[in-house]
Order: sequence, then structure tokens, then C-alpha cells
Amino acid sequence: MDLHAKYKQYFPEIESLYPYQEEVIKHLIEGNSTLAIISTGGGKSLIFQLLALELEGITMVVSPLIALMQEQVNELNKRGIDALALNSNIPFDEQRKILRNLSDSDIRLLYLSPERLQNGIFRASLAASGVDISMIVIDEAHCISQWGQSFRPDYAQIVPFKKFLDSIDQKPIVFALTATLAKEPRKAIQNEFDISDDNTFKPQSIIRENLNLHFIQVKDEKEKLSELEKFLEENQPEKVLVYLYSKRKCEEYAESIKSWGYETGFYHADVDKEEKGRVYSRFKNGKIQILFATTAFGMGINIPDIEAIVHIQTPNSIEEYYQHVGRGWRDKSISKTCQCLALWSETNFDRRKKEIAGEKLTIEALRYRVTNLLGKKLKKGNIISKDKEEYLNSSDNLQIVRYKLEEKGIIETIGEINGSPLKIEMNQNTDLWNAIHKDLDGLDSFQWASAQSGIEIAEIIDHLYEQEFVGNIKKMPAIRRDIFFRILKEDLDPFLIETANELNSIVAQRLADLDYLKSLFLNTEPNKLIEEFLS
Repeated sequence: MDLHAKYKQYFPEIESLYPYQEEVIKHLIEGNSTLAIISTGGGKSLIFQLLALELEGITMVVSPLIALMQEQVNELNKRGIDALALNSNIPFDEQRKILRNLSDSDIRLLYLSPERLQNGIFRASLAASGVDISMIVIDEAHCISQWGQSFRPDYAQIVPFKKFLDSIDQKPIVFALTATLAKEPRKAIQNEFDISDDNTFKPQSIIRENLNLHFIQVKDEKEKLSELEKFLEENQPEKVLVYLYSKRKCEEYAESIKSWGYETGFYHADVDKEEKGRVYSRFKNGKIQILFATTAFGMGINIPDIEAIVHIQTPNSIEEYYQHVGRGWRDKSISKTCQCLALWSETNFDRRKKEIAGEKLTIEALRYRVTNLLGKKLKKGNIISKDKEEYLNSSDNLQIVRYKLEEKGIIETIGEINGSPLKIEMNQNTDLWNAIHKDLDGLDSFQWASAQSGIEIAEIIDHLYEQEFVGNIKKMPAIRRDIFFRILKEDLDPFLIETANELNSIVAQRLADLDYLKSLFLNTEPNKLIEEFLS
């Protein structure tokens, strides 16, 4: 089926599809979950956008970056394709309205962050709406594998979400997409979504011929500045992306290099949402010439004319390095080479090795993190709650701990609730809501309400979701949210031993990846080594 010809009115500037796009579409249209490794700028998005027009129901696109979601949605809407990004930029009340009216909408593509998939109100709305979910697109799929440098624990919620869809008789195909992927992460994704080798597509060569790679070894950080200045003078790039790993350094470099006569900016995780959007737009439009950024400026960035990529601080692996430089000059309408410079020293590698080695976990350290998440007393069947903000912002990386506990069957997530029994208000109280309020005695706790009424928390949560969907919730505070877990096993020792070994194996792999990266920086044929590592 020639989907491009069928829907050409939406994409008139595309003359024809690449052979690999046609091949991937063929496998997906036949109902096969598929993994595609397609270089940045190679037309990944067009594949699922065409399919979304052909398939019945909604295509869900899981994406890690709000700015990219909104950009793609705006572009699709301009083309006359109904698309929506459901994210934290939309006020809570507006999100509720959208979810209640899903069945009446004409949305073809629904963009979501991975965090959204575990949201109980979202799940309940899907179940109640009866809308068909035809395909789940996993953009930046390398975030799934804990073997990869870009592992994001919330991407681990995609598999439970798919099981949830199975439970409501929805069986969407999965389309996993990424630009580069090493062997271990690739296997992990295939196993996670039951994707065969026959349905895995990777290019014969991942090497981008228009990336000119330069590696310069320096003695100290001061020498990096002089090499950067020399590089800029020689190449005269108009749009430069400089990668660092320190938020403070991003700001320091942006300020100090202004004196060289460039318009500079910085971008990192602590920059507020509005400012991030402003910086992104100014860099894209050429108002900022040199942007100093952490990897927060990365996945899915859609700027086609970056003329130089510079690494001042050392990446973690060849895979991560090539993902970064892959953002260089993607405009295929103009043939141009992107100059890529990596500045490094022996001290950089030694320091990074120490940092990674310091992530090794003892069993007792892991036990402490589990206690931070679940408390000291674990009893099978007990319900534990955790404040969502505390969970997300903990320095103990509780998202990884939760992921592992769920993976090993120690806990299961019951759901999340905004607010508390005395803070949530209904337009008209139901019998169940009256029952849980009957014996609260002023104690504003769902665990207490459950214990006193004999109504399980899971039933209370489901009831609240149902009432939310039918519009009976008058007030549901967005400020506080609790996650509820059920304890399935009490004996932690086997889990602690197995999980500590697994996590430490990943640390060992990361150290090996760093050695590979150093050999790349010293290699006279870098493209050949990159090809070997990633193929």
C-alpha cells in the first residue's frame, strides 16, 4: 500500500519515501511490532505520521521532550492533521476536560511523556472512553534499556501500560524508534516488546558522511578555551552547540565567551520551562550563535542547520557521543559538513571513571534506598504510600529502585491520587465516598479511610477515577499527589543480592564503554570504530 501517495496532500513537499521507510511501513501495516534504527534527519516521524492517518483509532507517541512534542503537534495541526500533546504545559483542569472527551475527539496522534502512562486518571479515561489505541510509538527508544547511557526509569512504564491495554482488550502494535543503538540496548528492547530480528531495521551504515570529527587532547581546562577559540576562528560557524555535563559550567562558559563577540546562551535541567522554550527558539532562529548545554538539550531536538558540535566535557560512551554529533547539520536540501570537536584530557577520563565507579552499590546501600521508598516494615499485602514529588526528587534515585522492585515482583503499583479524603470534593457524594468519610475522625489519610471503612484503596482509587471521568469531581487538588504500592513479598535478601549484582554489572559496562570512547578519541579511523561499536 502506497501511504505516501494516499496522503500526499498532507505532505506535498515529500517527493517519495526512502526504501527503508516503505519497508518499515509494510511490516507495521501487517501488524508486526517493529524496531527501527534510523539516523537523525532520516524521516522517522513521517513513518508513524502516515500510519496514524491509515490506522483506526489513536496513535500514541511517547516522547521525552515537551518542546519537541509541541513542535510536532503544531506542525501536524498546520497540515490539517488532528494531533495533541498532553503534558504539564496544559492546566490540570484542561487536561481533565480533554480526557473526559477523548471519545468525541478526532485526534489521530496523541503525544505523551512516559510519566503519563502510569497516571491512573489517564488510564481510567482510556478505559471508559472506549477509543481504540492502534499503535504505540516509542520515540528515543534507547531510553528503555538500563544498559544504555540514556536509560530513563519512566520508560520502564511502557510495558506495564501495554499490559493495562491488554486488560481492556486493546492490542496496539509497538513501533520503537531511535537514531543510534548499541548491541545490548537493542537486545533489551527486542526482548521487552517481543520484536524479532526480522522486524528490526538498521541501516547498512550508521555513519553520517557530513560529520567531520576532530579530537584534540589537552593538558588542562585552560587549554580547552584556547582550542575552542581557535576552532571558532578557523571554521566561522554561525550556529554552534557545545555540550557540557555541569550546569554551572554551562552558565560560566556562556558568560565568559560573550567577550569574544558571540551571542551566547545556556540550557540545562534547572532552567525554568518558559526560559528553556525561549532559549530553544532563539537558538533555532539564529539569535543565539553558541549554546552551552547539558544533555537536557538533546533527544528529539529538531534544528536542521547546526554547523558545529563541540564537547568540552567528556561524554559517557561512543553511543552517546554519536547521538550528540548526529544533531549536526541535518538539512538535506543543502550539502554542508558539520565540524565536530571533542576536547579531552587524561584527567577528564580519570575523573569520569571515578564518578562511575562510585555508583557501585553495596547490598546495605540498596537496602537503605528501598527503606527510603517503602519504609522499614514490609508485610505482604500492606499498602504503602509515597509523596510523588519526594519520590521524583530524591537523591537516592528512587525511580530505579521502584523499577527494580516491580520488575522482581516485590511490589505492585496500585495507582496515584491527587489530594486526600478531606481535600477532594464531589459535586454529589456517592455511597462509597460517604462510607469512607464516615469514620475518618479528622484523619486525612486514604490508608486510615480504607482501614476504617473496609474498602480497599484500589477500589477507592478506581472509584475516584470513574467519578473524575463522569465529571463528578468538583475539587481535586493538583499540589499533592501520592503513589500507592502493595507489598507482594516480604523477604528482601534475594532481591537485594540479585539487584545489586545487576546494577553493578551495568556500572562495569559503563566503565568499559568509557574505555571504548577513549580509544575512539585516539583512533586515526574514528568512523570505522564507531561503525564496529554500533553495528
